[in-house]
Amino acid sequence: MINIIILPIISLFLGMNMGASGFSVSFTPSYGSGILTRKKASLLYTIFILIGGILIGPRVINTLTTKISLTSYGEYSGLIIIISSVLMMFVCNLLKIPQSTSFVTVSAFTGAAFYYHQVNWGVIIKIFSISVIFCILAFFITYFIKKIFYPPRNSNFRLYEKSIYHNDKLNKFIVWTNCYSAFAIGSNNIANVVAPVLLSVSVKPILYILSIGVFFGMGSLIFGKGVINTISKEIIPIGKISAGIISLVTSTFVIIASSLGLPTPYVQFTTFSVLAVSSVKDGFYLTYKKAVVKKIFFVWILIPVLTFLLSYLLHFLFQKGQPR
Repeated sequence: MINIIILPIISLFLGMNMGASGFSVSFTPSYGSGILTRKKASLLYTIFILIGGILIGPRVINTLTTKISLTSYGEYSGLIIIISSVLMMFVCNLLKIPQSTSFVTVSAFTGAAFYYHQVNWGVIIKIFSISVIFCILAFFITYFIKKIFYPPRNSNFRLYEKSIYHNDKLNKFIVWTNCYSAFAIGSNNIANVVAPVLLSVSVKPILYILSIGVFFGMGSLIFGKGVINTISKEIIPIGKISAGIISLVTSTFVIIASSLGLPTPYVQFTTFSVLAVSSVKDGFYLTYKKAVVKKIFFVWILIPVLTFLLSYLLHFLFQKGQPR
């Protein structure tokens, strides 16, 4: 009874917090460059989150529910995983630091599997290895593409002329790349909320995907402002050309990972792309010397570790006496 009542309620709150974090990276380009207001961005974000969740999300759900652990989870594992995730994501939003919802969720699932001594370390290593590789690629691909356009010089002057002449088309292109980003997030991050619920509650995945998608959109309106400002304003102001590059590069990596059924950190991919733009404009040294960048990296490392420990501890407290 506790699972049936409490678990869905907490999962909806988690969806709102994850929605805020995902919104900060998917619509940073169009919001940061002033093309869309936050309300319009939030509406488009919600629509494409739902499409991605319906079309590709079930593959990632399957990985979380059946491949991280070599055995079945306990009666309250779904509730414990969701509580661990929601608390850590809420902390990140209070700190105004975008955090990978996938890393938080995978850490919570891993803490549960570790309690039962049944972690599938091969899958965990694969998830994190692919994520690290894609982060590195996102940085360098963005860096080298951005170098084509910046700084302005004789060899790229015609590109600037065309972008100014076709400014309306450029704006539309950026909005659509952001929608592509939201689709990517839906394909991956909705699974982070739906999967724990499916461990303990009998519900049709497609119906819950739809419900969670709506709450992702609500989170972008309620919690999204502070987090999106951190990415789009505090690291480096995002221009229109940079916006399109960031969206296309990072979203493509997320969709590839989702198609493989792998939870993956969209937030990290996008932030590394933003850091690449900052490195082109300000240089590597000045970029990584910024206090907000140091804070982001610290939180990225700390939160997954705390989530793992919290999930394990809650299993130890509430599953005590049950077979392991």
